[in-house]
Amino acid sequence: MYLLIASDLDGTLLLPGDTFGAFTKSVIHSLNRAGHHIVLATGRHQTDVESLLDSQSLPVHLITSNGARISSACGGLALSEELPASVVRTLIEETREDTDLTINLYCQSGWLMNREDRNLRDFSQNPGFQPTICATENLPLSTVQKVFFFQRNKDHQALTRLQARLEQRLGSQISTVFTFAWCLEVMTRDVSKGNALRQLADFLNVPIQACIAFGDGMNDADMLAGVGKGVLMGNAHTELFQALPDAEVIGPCTDEAVAHYLSKHLLQSTALPA
Repeated sequence: MYLLIASDLDGTLLLPGDTFGAFTKSVIHSLNRAGHHIVLATGRHQTDVESLLDSQSLPVHLITSNGARISSACGGLALSEELPASVVRTLIEETREDTDLTINLYCQSGWLMNREDRNLRDFSQNPGFQPTICATENLPLSTVQKVFFFQRNKDHQALTRLQARLEQRLGSQISTVFTFAWCLEVMTRDVSKGNALRQLADFLNVPIQACIAFGDGMNDADMLAGVGKGVLMGNAHTELFQALPDAEVIGPCTDEAVAHYLSKHLLQSTALPA
């Protein structure tokens, strides 16, 4: 039986419009009462996720900022991995002159963005968590969980070249991942959803093989590959299907496919086949 259930949010557990479906909420509560741990593993800021959960009272653990922050539902575990100030300075210096890039920072204080960007609507639909515009020269260097870049023309190849430059310059000091084809994210080294989930599983004393995970993007790949069972959404990115060709595929997020899968396999039976 899978004791720990991990799910990405956008494109996986959430419906369009950043909402939890009624059936999904019901299944989460039922799983919790049955003794399962549920963790939301997302690239979003913790404040963003907490604003979505505010009226839901869902009993969940949180992995946010693509693994840079971990919070247990009981409050006994609260970890934050921040980028060194020297790395943040280098990231800003490397990109500040590129007018096709928007620099974003997730800090303890919230979300900072160095200029307005028309792609913002495609990135966040939560009115309770929006960026504060901050001049590039005033962006903070400390308490930064991740730096991420929007390519204003959605040019993936331009971001791929940027990724190569940053990794060449900063080497093992950083980890990088694409949340969208036009959004490159940079965290400190070894930060990922998969590593964070292993830390949370250790805290909960749950073997990682007793975990099932759901996702749709490349920032979910190491999490899905490292658990007892990784499940892909029908709406997953092409690159994720290519990275995990043997993984089970279920329906799209618009059908609340994760909740239906869990209801069928964990609530209506005593065990889930491996």
